[in-house]
Amino acid sequence: MQRSVSSEQVEGKSSIATAAMAKDPAMNVDPAASQEHATYSLVFVARAAIVAVSTFVSALIGIAVQRFPGPSYVADARTMTTSVVGLVATLLAVVVGLLVSTSYGLFNSQQTDLETIVRSVARMRFVLRHFDAEAEMASAVLRKQILQLKGRLRPSNGGQERKITHEGVHVDVHEMLAALDELRPSNDEQRHALGQAREIFGAFIETQGSMIRSLASRVPNLLLNVVMGWACALFFGYGILAGTNVLTLLMAAIGSVAIASAIFLILKLSDPYTGLFRVSSAVLDRSLERTTAPAESHADAPHSDRFGERRSEL
Repeated sequence: MQRSVSSEQVEGKSSIATAAMAKDPAMNVDPAASQEHATYSLVFVARAAIVAVSTFVSALIGIAVQRFPGPSYVADARTMTTSVVGLVATLLAVVVGLLVSTSYGLFNSQQTDLETIVRSVARMRFVLRHFDAEAEMASAVLRKQILQLKGRLRPSNGGQERKITHEGVHVDVHEMLAALDELRPSNDEQRHALGQAREIFGAFIETQGSMIRSLASRVPNLLLNVVMGWACALFFGYGILAGTNVLTLLMAAIGSVAIASAIFLILKLSDPYTGLFRVSSAVLDRSLERTTAPAESHADAPHSDRFGERRSEL
């Protein structure tokens, strides 16, 4: 038999849950979210454009340098120039390939971790059903922490730079543990459910910490500047070795755009929550909608493998 919950306890926990949601600044949906994503995309495009212009200008400088020493001087240095150009091209190809691969791995890991978060939230809601209305406070705290997670991952208002830190995560831990301590299991089933809730919340916090650590250790700007320097040196060498004609300028422009597009990919994949293509938060939003909906009684819930989804089938 499940322990009955008095009306005073339910009202008290309802007021606590309402206060927990009301004090959450992330409850307000930002209407300018799409504008913020566009702002971040423009920043990435601008940095890629700087790389394209810099490499193309380096090629023009290399072409212009041919005229000053004279053709014989350039011909004598052609062997060394070709060797250095090949060396720089190899370094650039290896490093750019590794950076793109690393950024893509970060993008995929964020998507996987986000799905893990959603599964943890769904499991948490399922085990809290064993306590019926008594778990309302824990459900409110869970919703609040989902909103705070979204605030940590996405840019702040106005497109300002985010502060990706673990600040506030320990507060989330204490709040949820305090909410779980308010639950008083009256039978073995509820005691088992409470243990599962603590275990699931531990996985929730661990996954969130992994996501924050990954975002905080993105590709350093210094490394990208070094790559841009190598690209400029490479195109300078290409300019020295190339002839002066329209086709040379066209190929230099195409190469500059190729290098710029690689830098753009690195920047975009390293920040998977902004820009034109990003990790979708639709699954996280759906989990918020589920936590908003009133919980069903565990006694009335059917035995299903997916939180009552088979009720309609029956």
